[in-house]
Amino acid sequence: MSEGLQLLNRARAATAETESRLRGHPFVTAVEQGHVDLAALHCFCGSQYQMWKSNSTAVSMARFENHPYRDVFLTSPDFEVGAAHEMVALARRLGMDPTVLETFEPAAELFGYAAYKAWLICFGSAAEMACARALNLSAWGYNCAKFSHGLQTHYGLAPDETHFFDAFSGLQELQSMAAKVIDDDLQHGAEPFMIVRAARLMQSYELMFWDEMGRQADL
Repeated sequence: MSEGLQLLNRARAATAETESRLRGHPFVTAVEQGHVDLAALHCFCGSQYQMWKSNSTAVSMARFENHPYRDVFLTSPDFEVGAAHEMVALARRLGMDPTVLETFEPAAELFGYAAYKAWLICFGSAAEMACARALNLSAWGYNCAKFSHGLQTHYGLAPDETHFFDAFSGLQELQSMAAKVIDDDLQHGAEPFMIVRAARLMQSYELMFWDEMGRQADL
């Protein structure tokens, strides 16, 4: 087993409790079961829109566009723009005035993930970004699949109206590429404890988002 894969497994072990809480989060479960009111779903739409609107794609492209494993770091600009458009469509379908999205004020806990991701893109090593993203997308994609199912089953959305979630739930595992990035970066002085820290913090900010959504839904 390569050193990169060992370190990725070490990061996974360090975030196992957070991962478990993410995959069994009561807010996501409540959406899946149709127990979340529209006001909380509107808050979700507004917060997600603000995060996608202020995404860090340009900075990511500047740092990682020519990296041999760039797919670990980047989603395409078209994907980013499409995600924001999908959120507008979702808000409209849930009865929210889409114009409100532009001026929506997210709670700090709902924006913390985006802020940390931007910091990591600017200042973190390639290995830190790769490890954090590989682990985070696994948990996020799992919850997106549950979210999509709940919206279709209990909130009247058709399968073609949950593209935002389905795009993430269909992302392939990035572990093998992330391990190669970590192997390479370790040869250039990357610190193992910083790589694990990045994964821990990203998962923690992800949990902070869902916990705040639970508070918004009075769960």
